[in-house]
Amino acid sequence: GPLKDLHEVSGQAAYRAFNHTVFLKKVERQQGDDQAGFRLALEELRGLRLSIESWKLLSQRVQAKLSQCEVDKFDTTLRIYSKKARVNEYNYDHLVRLKQPAIQVMAKNIGNGADKATSEQAGNLAGQFPVCIGARLMITQNIWQPAGLVNGAQGIVYDIGWAPGADTHRDPPCVIMMVIDKYTGPSYLTTDDRREVVPILPVKRDFFLGTSACTRKQFPLTVSYAITVHKSQSITVDKMVTDLSERDFQTGLSYVAVSRVKMLEGLMMDAPFERASLHYDKLPDGKNSST
Repeated sequence: GPLKDLHEVSGQAAYRAFNHTVFLKKVERQQGDDQAGFRLALEELRGLRLSIESWKLLSQRVQAKLSQCEVDKFDTTLRIYSKKARVNEYNYDHLVRLKQPAIQVMAKNIGNGADKATSEQAGNLAGQFPVCIGARLMITQNIWQPAGLVNGAQGIVYDIGWAPGADTHRDPPCVIMMVIDKYTGPSYLTTDDRREVVPILPVKRDFFLGTSACTRKQFPLTVSYAITVHKSQSITVDKMVTDLSERDFQTGLSYVAVSRVKMLEGLMMDAPFERASLHYDKLPDGKNSST
């Protein structure tokens, strides 16, 4: 249709307007001389060429090798796993522990097949997600960068609100009030214990499924006791827990997970892992490791 044609034409014109190629050669996330070994390990991990020295370095962060005091520091830390089933199980267990009434926040979809679109297809907006008071959620889009409301920011649900006259059993909420970990913006509401509460509102995204123009309206949020490796792309965290003991079903998953932290000390791994699954003379798909 005309709308799709316009979308494709504008995209092609924008692409053709690029006349410079930029190569990013400096690692910005892991800085400092004390992280040189970690940077080398990440570079080797990226190319599936993990050396024995780097394997030993990363293995120091396996939970069984850490003191109980160190392990306790990761108790409420984000988990990043490769498989959705494990993420869903971890999130479900932690929501149940809250012992709070929960709802499924359903997106509003317009367009043929829009209700079946994945979050990746729909501008990083979920078709539905569970929420309750006290739940830990992550923002999935940049909302207000100077104030810290950015993709990957996490916080706790303080309250959930509906529009006047709305049916709370059938209608989605109009606002989710959250205490965001690193919010630096102006005060909207302050709790008795001096925590800053900010409103998170639904956003709307337009997208295409084949030739069908679609729209989804949803909160840019997801439960974040654990998230998938794919969801973790582009975020940076101070601490996180992952698991390298299972062989990657897609090249690069281990690298993406481990590289989310700024320092080696911010990493903990659930279980020991074998170097053999992270070192190949030739990649499993037949590609050279430098590809």
